[in-house]
Amino acid sequence: MTLSISETEQNQMFIRFSGKLKTYEDFLEFREKMQPAITELAKKTDKTLFLFFVDVYPINSYTIGYLLKLKENDSIDVKIATNDVKLLQLFKTLELIDKFEVCIKSE
Repeated sequence: MTLSISETEQNQMFIRFSGKLKTYEDFLEFREKMQPAITELAKKTDKTLFLFFVDVYPINSYTIGYLLKLKENDSIDVKIATNDVKLLQLFKTLELIDKFEVCIKSE
């Protein structure tokens, strides 16, 4: 599991994550690695977070719930890109594709 945090040219947070998110322990590690970025975003006026999931499928419900919490409760504009059509289909099935503006992106 690797997670890298950077900023876009527009000073927005960009996180690239690769690895599987199958277990609750995987989710806890993901959330812990995300925390510095979330803390930093809380200080900004533009609270846009771009997540690029690389080879993440399958993804557990804890992670999806956490992303929804960031979007709905913490008012962070989470946008997701992935290189995996299955993950895109999952978000489509859950009717979250528009909420997270999920798109396919190659590495």
